[in-house]
Amino acid sequence: INIAGVTYWSSEIVFVDLFKHSQTFKSQAPGKAYGQGGPLDLTADGWVRSLRGDGHFADSIILTRPKLGYPAGVYTCLYEGKGKIQFAYRTKAVEESPGRIRVEVGSDLDLLTLKIPETDPADPVRNIRVILPGFEDTYESQPFHPEFLRRWERFKVLRFMDLQRTNNSKVAQWSDRPTPQMQTQGDDAGVALEYLIQLANTLDADPWFCMPHMAGDDYVRSFAEMVKANLEPGLKIHIEYSNECWNGIFDQARYCRDQGKALRLSDNDYQAQLRYYSKRTVEIFKIWEDVFAGKDRLVRVLAAQSANPWTSEQVMDFEEAYRHADVLAVAPYFGNALGDPKTQNEIAQMTVDQILDKCARYIAEGNKTIAEQARAAKERGLRLVAYEAGQHLAGYGGAENNKRLEDLFHAANRHPRMKSLYLDYLAGWRQNGGTTAVIFSSLGGYSKWGSWGLMEYHGQSPAEAPKYRGVIEFLDQNPRWW
Repeated sequence: INIAGVTYWSSEIVFVDLFKHSQTFKSQAPGKAYGQGGPLDLTADGWVRSLRGDGHFADSIILTRPKLGYPAGVYTCLYEGKGKIQFAYRTKAVEESPGRIRVEVGSDLDLLTLKIPETDPADPVRNIRVILPGFEDTYESQPFHPEFLRRWERFKVLRFMDLQRTNNSKVAQWSDRPTPQMQTQGDDAGVALEYLIQLANTLDADPWFCMPHMAGDDYVRSFAEMVKANLEPGLKIHIEYSNECWNGIFDQARYCRDQGKALRLSDNDYQAQLRYYSKRTVEIFKIWEDVFAGKDRLVRVLAAQSANPWTSEQVMDFEEAYRHADVLAVAPYFGNALGDPKTQNEIAQMTVDQILDKCARYIAEGNKTIAEQARAAKERGLRLVAYEAGQHLAGYGGAENNKRLEDLFHAANRHPRMKSLYLDYLAGWRQNGGTTAVIFSSLGGYSKWGSWGLMEYHGQSPAEAPKYRGVIEFLDQNPRWW
């Protein structure tokens, strides 16, 4: 499963300390627009070091728009330093002492915000934790919400692409990485590696790490060394360079293009892009192999575009990269053609059943491409895996603004037939040569940008989540076949 990113607007509650989901602090001042309070003095870890006075304050949205409201009860806020913390909106402090506030939160709350109106520059307010009811004694030893763990305990590979905020990453040096001490795990740098390792260990699942596209060798080596030191020895590690470096919508793809052109890897810009991706990927593999004294614990991933087998040939064959890899990874989504802006009005007039019928046909057609990709991988001694997989009902190129189309796609994702479509889809993946399939994605609310989550919100019953039930049933009926 691809675990969805941690943000303050997450539908998925990953941490029992909700402040790990929080927004970075925003500067506020009387009479000014939101977040326009002027420069904010922060520590290196993102905590508020000082305020100007004259009503200047900092605030952070902790979590917003949960489907069923927040878990009701008394939350415990712990902090270090001297200053004041206040909770905005419909909350009530029932107990307060230095370093500790108990706050009553009702289930009807739709926005939880923390405000710092005062902080002592010599001993600033920091290390804030906002702990859900019942977890004050255990949040340090077990930071993950038990419902989150139960939801994904059947899945034996966890891809951390979104948790690492891989797409368009600005991380280049090891010093740029997120740490557990930072104000939030929901910043652009993503979740700290320490937590990713702990999650893999807790669920006894193989981690799939994505190396940031600008990361230097020192970063890669330090990352690998931390994994080696802390990951349970029985777990394997999937290693991938960035994500979708073939896809021009991302910074990493443009970076690979520019690097490939600078190195004159091809006269064709796109081929130079793919060749640089392949070259840098192999360099990263070699660093991991050096740290782990071999490749036995590694699953070395070369990724390409599912619908374009030519890209697979390019990344596998350049400088015989396939000899240094273990798997070819693609993303065999189904249904993405239905979001085409050229046909949006026609598609929007269809019924849900007609949309699902078309999805079934796309699955059958996609099986041919899967078989072709599997053959190409096998010829080079590689397994075929899916770095992402599932439905792709989302408008694009302007069609995302077609509300009728959006509603139709949401209804299709919630329809009971979607369970059987997932079963057919995964059966076809297996029958046509696929092995590991990492579903995209774990949990998330539906929007005009897509219906990606197997489930939609924390607390949702599996009975209301046909995609989730389909995947679980497939897992029950299909032990590992390779």
